[in-house]
Amino acid sequence: MADSDFVWRVNRRPRATVLELGEYMAADDKPRETILRKLKYERIAPSLIYDKLYRAVVGFLTSPTLDRRVLDACRRDLEFERDACAVIQRRENLQYELNALDAFERSLNALNIRSFIFERLPQTGRPVQSEGVHISVRPTVRIRVSRPRGKDLIGALLIDHAKGIPPKTTEAELKLTNAMSHSAAILNRQVSEILAEGGRDDEKVSTEHCIIFHTYRQQQVCCPGNSKKMMNNIDAVCRNMARGWAGVEPPAGFDPSKARYRG
Repeated sequence: MADSDFVWRVNRRPRATVLELGEYMAADDKPRETILRKLKYERIAPSLIYDKLYRAVVGFLTSPTLDRRVLDACRRDLEFERDACAVIQRRENLQYELNALDAFERSLNALNIRSFIFERLPQTGRPVQSEGVHISVRPTVRIRVSRPRGKDLIGALLIDHAKGIPPKTTEAELKLTNAMSHSAAILNRQVSEILAEGGRDDEKVSTEHCIIFHTYRQQQVCCPGNSKKMMNNIDAVCRNMARGWAGVEPPAGFDPSKARYRG
C-alpha cells in the first residue's frame, strides 16, 4: 500500500505530547474520552510542523540583541516558497506558518523575558516517561538567570504557535490556563531530569522559569509552586491511561486496513 493510502496511525502504547496531556488533565470526563481516542487513533493529515518558524524563533531568542532580522529573513523565505509553490495544500500550510510568525511578533510585548538568558537546548526532543506513558516534550529554548550570589536558575520556554479556539467563557479560560499549568509542570520535570544527569552543582532548576507561552492568546504560564503535587496527579492519571489503553475503542469510520501501527 502506498503511503498516501494510509489514513490512520494507531499507537499501540500510550503516548501524548506535553500540550495534549495538559489538555487531558484539565478536561472533564466526557472530553477526556474523546482526547484519549484521538491519542490512540491518530488521523493522518498534512502536518503543520513550522520548522522554519521554529528555527527562526530559536535564532531570534538566542541572539544577543533579540535581532529582528532573523524573523524578517524567515518571513522572506516563507513568502518566496509560498509564492513559488504549485501544490495548494503546501501553499496553505506555508500561509499558516506566516500567520503564526505574525502572531509571535505581535505577542512579544506579552512575553515577559526581562533578565532571561536564552540558550539553545542541548537536548531538544527528550521525552518524559510517566507510568508507562511516553510524553513528547520539545521546548523552544533553555532559560538561564545568572545571579551574583548562589546558583544560576535554569528553566525552559515552550512556545505554542497553534491558533486553537479562543475561549468564550471564564470557565473555558480557566481550563486553558489549567492545561498550560500541567504542561509547565511536565516541562519542569524534563528540565530537572536533564540537569540531574549533567551533574553540575552551580545550577538550580527554577519552577518560575519553566514556561508555556501561547502566542495567539498572548498568555504566559509558569510551572506552579506545587508542581510535585501536580506531577503526582499526572502520574496517577497516566497510570490509569496506560492501564486502560488496550480498551480504548476506535472512532466511527476507523478502517484497520488503512492504518499504520506504531509501537
